[in-house]
Amino acid sequence: MTHHTNLSIGEAARWLGVAPRTVYRLVQGARLPGFKVGRQWRFNQEMLEAWIEDRVTAERLKAEAGKQVVRRQSDGEMG
Repeated sequence: MTHHTNLSIGEAARWLGVAPRTVYRLVQGARLPGFKVGRQWRFNQEMLEAWIEDRVTAERLKAEAGKQVVRRQSDGEMG
């Protein structure tokens, strides 16, 4: 059986290095993966790791796309 680590808002905030209010705001806006157990939010650590990796990948792709646009503009291409 695989053991999954589920974190409270406070634990998730410490793990992510942000304030608990930030975690709450992100999960309320459906921008952070979490689930409720009764009235309390819980966060699976593996899902948070995947969320971070997705964000890093998206930022990397966005940066690469920006570099390509700058290159095209400096080469005289429009688009």
